[in-house]
Order: sequence, then C-alpha cells, then structure tokens
Amino acid sequence: MTSRSVRDSRYVPRPDLDPVGFVDQIAELIRHGKHDMLIPADDQALMAVTAHYQVLKDLLHIACPPPEITNLVLDKVPSLDVAEKCGIPIPKTKLISNSAELSKLISSVPFPWILKPARKELTEEVKTLTIASADDIVRKFPTARDFAPPMLLQEYCSGAGVGVEMLLHDGQCVAIFQHRRLEEVPYTGGFSVTAVAEQPDSDLAEKSLLLLRALHWEGPAMVEFKVNPRDGSAVFMEVNGRYWGTISLPTSAGIDFPLYHWQLVHGEVPSVPAEYAAGRKWRWTAGHLWRLNGLLLASRRSSAARKELIHSLLNLPWALGASAHDSLFTPSDPMPAILEMLEMIRFHSWDDIKTLFRHFSRHS
Repeated sequence: MTSRSVRDSRYVPRPDLDPVGFVDQIAELIRHGKHDMLIPADDQALMAVTAHYQVLKDLLHIACPPPEITNLVLDKVPSLDVAEKCGIPIPKTKLISNSAELSKLISSVPFPWILKPARKELTEEVKTLTIASADDIVRKFPTARDFAPPMLLQEYCSGAGVGVEMLLHDGQCVAIFQHRRLEEVPYTGGFSVTAVAEQPDSDLAEKSLLLLRALHWEGPAMVEFKVNPRDGSAVFMEVNGRYWGTISLPTSAGIDFPLYHWQLVHGEVPSVPAEYAAGRKWRWTAGHLWRLNGLLLASRRSSAARKELIHSLLNLPWALGASAHDSLFTPSDPMPAILEMLEMIRFHSWDDIKTLFRHFSRHS
C-alpha cells in the first residue's frame, strides 16, 4: 500500500472466517470501482475466488479458470495423476491421512521423504516437512495424529527447481519463460531467493504445454520440475495456477505476462518478443535475510547447514550485487522493499530471541 503503483486498497474480511462478508465486500468494491478484471495473486486469493466463482463471474472477468479446472491444481493429487497419464515422470507418491501410516512405508519409499499437504487450504495445519530417517518419524510425530487435509509423502528428488511459465489462450501458448532456482528458503527447498532466466528447454516446454492442455488451462500458470544435473532428467512437481513469486524476473527480462494477459482479456493481440534476456539474475533481498537467519540457526545442529551457510556467505557479493534484478526495490518506488526488509528484521529478531530463551531455559 506504500507503493506508488498502488492507486487504492481495501481491507476485506478473511474468506475462511467470514465468507459471506468477503464476497459481499469484494462485489461492492467491483461495482463501485467499475473494475472489469479480477486477478488472484496468491494461493489464498485463488482459493477464495474459486469458492465464490459463480457469484463473481457475473460481475467481471476472473483471471483464472472455472472451479472444476482450478481445483485440479489446488489439489496436487489430480494434477499428478494427469501428468502421469501424459507420460510425464512424477515422484514416487503416497497419500497419507494419519502419521501412523508413515512407519508402514519405510521399506517401500526410500529416504529422505518430503511430506506436504495434498491440497491447498486457506489455513494449513501442517506445512512441508523433510523426514530423513525412521528415527525422524518418531521425533516429529511422537504420537499418532490425523492429517486434515491429507498429506502427500514423496521421495526426495535431487536437482534444481526449474519453472516453466506459460500464458495460455484457447489452448495456445501465447508467451513462455523459464527460470532456474539458485537459492531457496528454507535451504532444503521452498521459495526462490535467487534465480536466473534461461532459454526454454524444448523438452520441458513440450511437457508443460501437454500438461496444461490436458488440464484445459486458460491464463497464466507455472509448471515446476526438478531437473537432475547429472543426466538432465526432469520430474514434475506441481502447477502454480496463478502468478508466481518470481514474476518480476520475466518482466525485467522482456516478457510482460500481466500485460499480455490483460490484452487477451480485452480483445487485443499481444506483441510478444521472440527472445528475452536469458541469463538475467533475480533476487528477493528480504528472503536472503530470512534464509541466512535460518541457516545460522540450523548450523548449530546440522553439518549440511554449516556447509551451505559457508557457501552462501562466499556467494553473497554476487547474490546482492547490482547485476541482479531486485524483486521489489526500484529507485523511483523504494518504500515497499524498505518496509519489507524492516518487517523481516523485526520478525526474525523477535523469533530468535524466543528461540534463545527456550534454549537457555532447557539448559538452566
């Protein structure tokens, strides 16, 4: 709201706590502002809009497919099934509804495991976990507990996270972009902290388009793969059915997905360049602080974290150098990035104080 690019803003009720108030106020905002396009910008917004799609679609264009299609990517199981039917490799996967089921899978799924919610929810009780061994199961789940929603247990797939972003219209790919994650938070895998633009890999592009067409997708989406550096083999991970966190990377490299999307909705023909600036680096500066803070805490008990911390500190001049495009900061509109950094410092300072207090309390 401090950005010069934000003309107006409104607080609305949380859709999980007050769904009626949420949709009523969104509808009133649309009517009052005479808006003609609604863009869900994160998973919570996508879920909320999908839940009230029939009410909102009579007021304006909703920049996501109907619920029967969007729910295929909000729930990871159907999208994995569709990918497998398309012949796209997926991780070995099991659906888990209770933690007691984990011990029964020790012999059938090799460690380490990734445990994550099977579908997106407005509030997630359990987030993504890494389980390294049978002993780790006991440490993290000392007593049996139910998972609501169910969890996906997947084998860990090594390699770099690669995102293939596409804008589809009537089954045709209007624009395509590819990026590779270089650093993530947490360091074991998560949100991009640094990334680099790449030329689209023909095999990944073909798989992505095949999958999105099979889903009958319309609009923007990112298809995420893990690519093994040894042999280049790729495993499908998930589809993000909305604009992704690194959206400022393609924009800075010359592919303006939001503009092309708006033009298509308004009957215009986008002028998409044949090439973009492959090799363009991108960083999320506040995320770097988050990542380094996590590495410092984890390095007390993990040799892998210590090794990654040293590597990250040596790589810091490159990561924070002027050659990388900042995800948020611009000289003409600096306040959003400054305030985000201050909020990140405040949050982690308080969190670290609580962690130290618990540590000394246990050893006093």
